[in-house]
Amino acid sequence: MSKDFYIAFLTGWFVLIVFWSTIIIFVYIRKPPNAKLTKKVFFVSYGIFLVLLIIIVFLNYADSFF
Repeated sequence: MSKDFYIAFLTGWFVLIVFWSTIIIFVYIRKPPNAKLTKKVFFVSYGIFLVLLIIIVFLNYADSFF
């Protein structure tokens, strides 16, 4: 049961990063006048996603809490 939850959580995270990437790239290409998307914000947002993904992957290798 916990393995199924982990796979579902990881799949959901990958779907989320695909949609997030689509939005970020779309805003970056269009460059609307009110957008505050800079390269720093771009890299920080992907950095946060990457760090959380690494934490999720390492939780698979940790001992179970149950």
